[in-house]
Amino acid sequence: MTQCYTLLRGRVLRATKLDNCGNVAPSSTGTVVSEGVITVALTAQTREGTTIELENSAGKLMVSDIPVPQITGYSAVATFLQVDPNLYNLLAGLPLVYDDATVPEAIGFDVNSDIDLDSTGVGLELWTGLPSAACEPGETQKYGYMLLPFLKGGILGDFTWENGAINFQITGMQTKDGSGWGVGPYDVLLDNADAPSPLLTPVSNKNHLRVFPTALAPPEPACGGVPLGAEATTATEVEGAEATLTPANSYPPENLADANTATLLTASPATAWDPGSYVEFEDGSVGHWDGSTWVAGVAP
Repeated sequence: MTQCYTLLRGRVLRATKLDNCGNVAPSSTGTVVSEGVITVALTAQTREGTTIELENSAGKLMVSDIPVPQITGYSAVATFLQVDPNLYNLLAGLPLVYDDATVPEAIGFDVNSDIDLDSTGVGLELWTGLPSAACEPGETQKYGYMLLPFLKGGILGDFTWENGAINFQITGMQTKDGSGWGVGPYDVLLDNADAPSPLLTPVSNKNHLRVFPTALAPPEPACGGVPLGAEATTATEVEGAEATLTPANSYPPENLADANTATLLTASPATAWDPGSYVEFEDGSVGHWDGSTWVAGVAP
């Protein structure tokens, strides 16, 4: 059997932090769900290939081989009516600006030339509505679901300061081969037992887009990011390299001060670490264990 349906009206967007290889990256703000989006425009990118035409000495066309276009992915431009610093950080790597409260709150973002657009990626999920007529008697409401499992390259585009709402665009995002999304970290549909479930079949590492209807309602939008994974409790030294965090799929403290709070990140071993060993914190800074506390920098 086949289901046919019409998609209409965007509902919400969910962005998920990925590492530079397309794998889900645990983070204290690794998931953002937003309804403050106006449009997400997708443009197919194709490789046209080389047409080969050969003529004989009389100018007669003897060979004409026109290649079939090959899709290489999609470019994406997202336009927002709401400023969510964590969302812009995920999509375009924009560094966050914090207030000076005891518990820091992200209130803005920076744009600078230090941004490395290849260091991270983002998974993007989009929900739409379906016409109410698509519901059969006794069925629950359904939604359209779109997944772009691996995007890179977002930049904050042009905008106009004016007497009106200022909309921001994230441009230049491009889907990539190499996705490690698999079945995903979230429930996005109902299985045959009507239980919430992640994707029933994983997306391949060359998959750029998946579309289907789902009876599972989209997530509730909220301002800011929420944790993806769990905060690390232990950092185990790797001599001359970055420490290993446990439990699995955990994220490091926000910064050095956070590592030295009452919920201290436990160092293993408890003696001073060997030269070259370090932990990279979420803000990009690094630190090492000196035998009694966490201090800045790589172990000397």
